[in-house]
Amino acid sequence: ALLLNAGGVVCDTFISHAWGESVLQFIADIKDNCPDFQNRVLWTCFAANPQTWPHGNLKSFLGMAPTQSPFSKAIDNCDEFLVVRNTNKNMYLRLWCLAELAFVSSKKSATAVKVVGSMPEGAETVGGRLKNRAECSDPEDKSLLTQIINDAEGLEA
Repeated sequence: ALLLNAGGVVCDTFISHAWGESVLQFIADIKDNCPDFQNRVLWTCFAANPQTWPHGNLKSFLGMAPTQSPFSKAIDNCDEFLVVRNTNKNMYLRLWCLAELAFVSSKKSATAVKVVGSMPEGAETVGGRLKNRAECSDPEDKSLLTQIINDAEGLEA
């Protein structure tokens, strides 16, 4: 995308997911639930962040404050937030997924939240108990993300 748009473009659809689905299922969920996807600027972490970078480089890229991360900046500019759930992983046990919901709930402007896909059988949706069990891969992020999530109101998806 940056080869065609060196200065970047503003995201209008942020896609939240949990790394549990196949890429084919992920794309099918987007096509089936976002009919004008070809005319929108979609943002999802695996396509927007250099996830194969060494930890220190990626940490520097993401920033020290989650509220200043590319995730938060993309959500600030989007008018649609698409939650792509899957039957393999409960996305609400991932702190970054909960933080993304917190960023949306704290936005000043309205954002349409659309939830697609199915949860694993018997999985809980967003709630107080899940917030306490959610994890992330970076221990430094855990306390920062937990604070953002605890401060957010009305986390639902």
